[in-house]
Amino acid sequence: MVLDGLEPAAKASAPPWRKGHTRPRIHVIRYADDFIITGESKHLLETKVKPTIESFLKQRGLTLSEAKTRITHINSGVDFLSQNIRKYNGKLLIKPSKDSIRSLRSKISLMIRRCHGAAAEILIGALNPILRGWVNYHRHVVAKRCFADISNYLFWQLWKWIRRRHGNKNKLWLIRKYWQRGNKSGVFATTIKKKGRDKLYELLRPQRVAIVRHTKIRGCANPFDPSWKPYFNNRKYILAKQKTCVI
Repeated sequence: MVLDGLEPAAKASAPPWRKGHTRPRIHVIRYADDFIITGESKHLLETKVKPTIESFLKQRGLTLSEAKTRITHINSGVDFLSQNIRKYNGKLLIKPSKDSIRSLRSKISLMIRRCHGAAAEILIGALNPILRGWVNYHRHVVAKRCFADISNYLFWQLWKWIRRRHGNKNKLWLIRKYWQRGNKSGVFATTIKKKGRDKLYELLRPQRVAIVRHTKIRGCANPFDPSWKPYFNNRKYILAKQKTCVI
């Protein structure tokens, strides 16, 4: 709430409109205390926008972090909320950031090491929440190739895990035990007892999660206004159909 008013202040820092000239466009994207400000030139951001933001924060007892603040071109890209925003040959693409991918890989390898002597179902139960949260967060951006890379990394980490557990078994036996489950071929899984029945307990495979573009909600939509009820019911129905991720 302290940063409420940041966007009007940033836009007001643009030079006044002159006849025959368009006023420079400034846009603010903010989530909690993280924000990005875009402008048409580096000079505008350095001389007009940044001093205005520093003054805005100073009035509220805050300062702009020099370590986390930088001015860069959109063609070079910028990381924001674990995603990389960049233009490739004039086309804007948003992908999972390298830091986010590196962090996920570290969590996967750490969890597999912690489950060194545990059963397969314990390992799957530990990995699924990590994978589910990550893919659900990034499944609305350009992440298909990234999901495939994570699946490949996951396979080799699991392969090392089972080879360590069954050093005297051949490859065919290992594949049949952990990856071959009838129609579920290619999915790391194990059989568990649930309500007296055998149930297949699978590891979420990021590569199989579909990419679904996020549908932005209308800015004027009001969930407390009865006239908007059909809109929210239809939106809820569409979003429910898009839930292709394993829950």
